Amino acid sequence: MSISDTMMPLVSAPWLDTAGKPLPVSPVPGLRPEVIDGLKPTFSGTLSADLQALLGMCSGLNGTELGSIDFTGCLFPDEPLAVFRPCITLAIDDLRRRWIAETCHEVGLSGPVWCVLPDPQVAVYVSDDLAAFIASVRDCAVHGTTLQWVQGLVAQAKAVWAHRRRLAVRSYEACRADKAIRQWLSTLPFDAYVYDLRHRAPARGWPYGLAGEQGRLYRYGRLPVFAVCGWPTGSRWAEDPAEVFPNPPLPRVTGV
Repeated sequence: MSISDTMMPLVSAPWLDTAGKPLPVSPVPGLRPEVIDGLKPTFSGTLSADLQALLGMCSGLNGTELGSIDFTGCLFPDEPLAVFRPCITLAIDDLRRRWIAETCHEVGLSGPVWCVLPDPQVAVYVSDDLAAFIASVRDCAVHGTTLQWVQGLVAQAKAVWAHRRRLAVRSYEACRADKAIRQWLSTLPFDAYVYDLRHRAPARGWPYGLAGEQGRLYRYGRLPVFAVCGWPTGSRWAEDPAEVFPNPPLPRVTGV
């Protein structure tokens, strides 16, 4: 299936709620071929043929509940966490959560997509690629469930932060069983905490802020396997709650 077949219904078809009323979401017009060519020298990562085809149809979305979504990599600042680069920042919402897409693949659309939260300092895996991300944004907008979707990601981040030690131990054991990754583990500093996100889990994220501002971040190639190095402060090693993955009531919008 072509990018036009995949993405056109998601970005260009009218955004209507379940009652058929128009939503305040509108596509940003596509770019001319010469403009797309002009992006290539400064684009972060690979401007794949599929992404170029998308940019020719639509270069972003305005009016979503996450704010403006940009496919060009030009609207928002570059992602400060080097382990994610090359990537583009798709959106930065009102609470300064960064929604980013990796751009290292020669084929297909950008991905995976991550939500990088400032508090707790956790990066959560959102979707495999840009198409899946936009499909989720659209589906949630249509059904009025964006708040619940985002709160689900926030709950994952809180669970990862609460159980950061336990998850690091579990990930380390899983990585030791993989010969290639085991060799990488041997190159890490002695104070490394490893987070293996290759498989789906109730909370799929890693605490990039575990060691504070002086922490050092590592990654195994382009796989979602990360390490955080540097001794955490005492408060960052607060005792884990008894419940492994808490499911608190959804807060009000102002608390997202």
